[in-house]
Amino acid sequence: MRTPFLLAVLALPLVADELGDLEKQAKDQSYGGYWDRTKAFGKLAKIGSVKAAQAVLPNCADEESAVREYAALAVADFAEAPAIDWLAANAAGLKTGEGRAAAFWGFGVSGREGYLPALERAISGGERDPGARAMAVRALGMFGAKAKEEALVAALKDGAWQVKEEAAFALAERRSAAAAEPLIKLLADLAWQPHAAALYALATGAPDKFREALPKAQKDKAYQVRLAACEAAYDAGPGDGFGAAVVALGDEAWPVRAAAVAVLERVWEERCIEPLIDRLVQEKGRLRYDITMTLRAMTGKEIGYSAADWKLWWEANKQTFKIGKRPKTKEGVTAKMGGSEATFYDIPILSDRIGFTIDFSGSMQTEEENKGEGSRDQKGKRKLEIALDEFQKTVKALKPEVRLNLVIMSSEAIVQKVRSFAKKLVPADPRTQALIIGWSRDADKKLSQIQRGRGDTWDAVMDLFADEEVDTIFVLSDGRPSYGACVNDDHFLSEFRRVNRYRRIMVHTVLTGTKGTDKKFMAELAEMTGGRAVAR
Repeated sequence: MRTPFLLAVLALPLVADELGDLEKQAKDQSYGGYWDRTKAFGKLAKIGSVKAAQAVLPNCADEESAVREYAALAVADFAEAPAIDWLAANAAGLKTGEGRAAAFWGFGVSGREGYLPALERAISGGERDPGARAMAVRALGMFGAKAKEEALVAALKDGAWQVKEEAAFALAERRSAAAAEPLIKLLADLAWQPHAAALYALATGAPDKFREALPKAQKDKAYQVRLAACEAAYDAGPGDGFGAAVVALGDEAWPVRAAAVAVLERVWEERCIEPLIDRLVQEKGRLRYDITMTLRAMTGKEIGYSAADWKLWWEANKQTFKIGKRPKTKEGVTAKMGGSEATFYDIPILSDRIGFTIDFSGSMQTEEENKGEGSRDQKGKRKLEIALDEFQKTVKALKPEVRLNLVIMSSEAIVQKVRSFAKKLVPADPRTQALIIGWSRDADKKLSQIQRGRGDTWDAVMDLFADEEVDTIFVLSDGRPSYGACVNDDHFLSEFRRVNRYRRIMVHTVLTGTKGTDKKFMAELAEMTGGRAVAR
């Protein structure tokens, strides 16, 4: 009978062979090697040795953002102390700021206290790149009470606005009262980002100081600061939130008004109804959807988008109305509610500034195998063909004053130079309608011959984000993200929440197909923005 010691000795060559194979696999930069590379990182993390860590860490500085993300997640998975010590000591030696930022993010995701000294060193002057230093602050904040608060407070005095902003958000999560004075100083910062973040931190940690700063913040020239003042007010107290939201409903910037609607929904009191109805009278486009959905949720009444109908109901019922419990979802709104002539997969379109991104990756070239929920039998048609048929129907129903764009979700679309129909939104006049429909069909013909391309959901959405006019985005895909800056579901959603904090873009999602689909991710992406998720 072999002893455990002998079994361990015999296993050593097998581990060494596997490690060597995984090291080679991790370095394979060919197109087909992408998935093998990313899988190798996870397997190396399971081995957990210092040598395995040495094979993973350099990939945090890879030129491809998706590879950096997978490598950072693998860094987070190392559990053995020697490997953690080596990673903590060597992350600062990565050649690029992006690489060091990825490693620091991995440290934060891990939650392992062995990384705390390395993050503190980076914040206190060991890291020269402001983006990487800011990520070190964010990672430190991810440790919660385990991290030293004084390190975050010190970061409020950093010379880079990115670092100060991250420190303020981290302190907001801690509800820190000790940081009130340095946070108040940020209210005079030249950059709006630290100013806005400081309002969130003061509201949670020092609400009295926040209330003192609120009137001035509500008049700030930067709409982002005014938005933060409105949203943060709720954290100071529901009464503060109500008062700030009523003021913000009249703001000239639509994202501030959108934030006000969301705050009134959080307050969830009878007194919120009348200001929302009064605002509905004045709104056109996207915010008619926001307000109507909020009113329907708060009242339980299935009234459409007509402000006149809401006013008639309210005048007849405001004396006796009692608000009910908060529903779990806002489902139930359809095109039949009126006020919406165009739809996309039965999602009503009220916005007049719309961006579409449709998945053209290889999996969308396969045939549909079932009857989609609520749709006709489409067996035998490619999923992409079905999607483009629906897109064509939607485009033809849009009014000329609506502005739109289409970004193709596929890494291969970039290579083939068919990524985006236009650089910015274009009017949906008859000529443009014909052009964008024809362009999408031509792109399909070109990419279907290649039958490859990864679903770079994040990058496609960010291409639409780059146009400041966009207020609503439709995302159609048959699966989860598979390429781009954010592939991991949790990372995608948390990062999207950050970048959308001040933009307030609403995302509607359409999930098509039955194999490899991720309903949970698509539903959460829509829900966090106030949008709808449908499966077809």
